[in-house]
Amino acid sequence: MGMYLVDVRPGNWEYATQLDRALAERGLGAYPGPRQEGADRFEEKLSPPMDGFADLCERHGATDVLEAALFVPVPFDGLITLPVGNAYDDERTVVLSSHRLRDLVAPLVADVRLPSPLPRGPLALVTGIDDPVAFYVAMYRQSAEHSLRHGCPLTYI
Repeated sequence: MGMYLVDVRPGNWEYATQLDRALAERGLGAYPGPRQEGADRFEEKLSPPMDGFADLCERHGATDVLEAALFVPVPFDGLITLPVGNAYDDERTVVLSSHRLRDLVAPLVADVRLPSPLPRGPLALVTGIDDPVAFYVAMYRQSAEHSLRHGCPLTYI
């Protein structure tokens, strides 16, 4: 078992009303929701300890990455808190823009000197990267790229 970060498909999009309301409060347009299903999926299992990654985020001012439980391909600053539960919290879901996720992770990528190319495909990173810090940096970078490329949110299950 364990915790997984996965892309959200159209039939599983449950945050529409709350997210659209929060975006409207910021003067932003509604998010149309995940695009149609395609063959390219994102799934990674969070299994290595996060302590070193949390320390790296702290050093680079990227702690928003650690607080978010939903990443959406909508550009906005800061975090949005929705009054609906998720796999981490029964009462609220903290949302981070996938655009910001990509930007926050960029200095972490340089710091840990990720190998290139990175493994691709479901569970490819957890099975292909042994260093826990490099794993999380790669996972969040790949998740931001996947979200932006496919117009889909990502969340934990």
